[in-house]
Amino acid sequence: MGIVSRLTPIKQFPLLFSYLVPILEQESDIHLEIFGSGGYASVRDLRRTLRPLTGRYRFWGQQQDVRAVYGQLDALLTGLPEKEALGLNVIEAQVCGLPVLAVDAPPFDETVADGLTGWRYTDPRKDGGRDFQRVLCLLREGLDSDPELVKQHLSSFSFQAFVYRVDCLMGAVSVLPEVNHAS
Repeated sequence: MGIVSRLTPIKQFPLLFSYLVPILEQESDIHLEIFGSGGYASVRDLRRTLRPLTGRYRFWGQQQDVRAVYGQLDALLTGLPEKEALGLNVIEAQVCGLPVLAVDAPPFDETVADGLTGWRYTDPRKDGGRDFQRVLCLLREGLDSDPELVKQHLSSFSFQAFVYRVDCLMGAVSVLPEVNHAS
């Protein structure tokens, strides 16, 4: 399992792992590969939180060829969702056929098709990580997704889909009444 992300406070990885490490301690076959750069404090805090998993996690720093990284992982783990944008790494991983494990909340409820391109789990702050353990069991079983359904899901993040969304937005904005901002 891996993280492919900038290691910044906004991702909240130390908080996430404060809930997931007790679960991962019970799963001795799971190793964590961490790809991405971050500031000293962010990496220090994450290392401190992961300490109980000594020997089962590695930091690789920023990588130029993320396709090669995704090809070496069995799942991508996202950070906590509150300050997450769409999640380019989530879309990249799914395009590469890599399952994504993400908290069941926006934006991941849009980007990860549960049971199709990965699995969403209950925010571990709500259940202490119990649902994450369920997702680890599903990960071991693997995804058996219909390629057409995966393609359909991912098409909503294509350039053409983006252009369509912008065109619709511009059309809606163009019919709004003009607002006079004069004092």
